[in-house]
Amino acid sequence: MRLRPALVLLPVLVLLAGCAPTPASTPTPSTTAPPSPSPTPTRSATPAPTPTETSEPPQSGAEFTSAQLVELCTANTKALAPDATYFPDMATAEWLDQPSLWFVVIPKTLNGQDSVAVCGIGGSPDAPDVSMHGESLPDGVAEIRQELLTGTSEGDS
Repeated sequence: MRLRPALVLLPVLVLLAGCAPTPASTPTPSTTAPPSPSPTPTRSATPAPTPTETSEPPQSGAEFTSAQLVELCTANTKALAPDATYFPDMATAEWLDQPSLWFVVIPKTLNGQDSVAVCGIGGSPDAPDVSMHGESLPDGVAEIRQELLTGTSEGDS
């Protein structure tokens, strides 16, 4: 039954992937021969999402792993729905520069209803700061992300 949550989460993942900033490439001087042209990869009509998408934060000491982020978010939202089934292999984590935290989304089901656990996690692995945690229907993820970016998040919900 994992296909149903995956189908519901697909539009959310596509939306989040379109909102992620693309790092600028920096040219590096080279003393070797110019690079040979590489073949252009072909694209399929519908891109397949990866099980865990992680945007990389700036280098600042110890970093969270995807597994740590999912574990922290699950632990903080489990009290809201203790009988929910979480799908950590379909979780996403995105680094948000403005509030300097990870935005974590974990699909889950409870009594046949699809939903997602969401968290805003900052700090470090040794001293994590879960500034926001809650749950939402999958179509509410974009609004929660925007609230984190604008600083209007109310903590947990």
